[in-house]
Amino acid sequence: MVTFIFAISFILHIITIFAIYLLIKQNQQLKHENIHDTTALLESYLAEIKDENNRLQAELAVSSSNHETDEASGVTKHHASEETLINDDPFSLPDVEQTDHVEASLQAKVLQLHDQGLTETEIAKKLNCGKTEAALIIKLHTT
Repeated sequence: MVTFIFAISFILHIITIFAIYLLIKQNQQLKHENIHDTTALLESYLAEIKDENNRLQAELAVSSSNHETDEASGVTKHHASEETLINDDPFSLPDVEQTDHVEASLQAKVLQLHDQGLTETEIAKKLNCGKTEAALIIKLHTT
């Protein structure tokens, strides 16, 4: 009876080891296929990027050849093909003149006036802030 149980156990162990072997082999095969699929996908992306770069370089070469500067008068001339290139591009930004406006903070103004020799009261009146606030800013930044 014991030999029968050992024989069945031995057969079950062999079947289990064989099943594990088949699963490992199938897993390795899937990994190998995934690596090839990923490599092919990355190669196609790389080819698309190269094509896009070549197209961009060609457009830049065309626009730079069409863009002439009259050095004697300093006037820039644009050809019609460059203007149509810009107008046809849905991603181009309109030409807007931007002016940056920078305003100093209250602390910077207080310290600047203090460096000029004004008293805390004069600074407070000039900047329309409290005398205590001006004094506190000066104390914090001078120590």
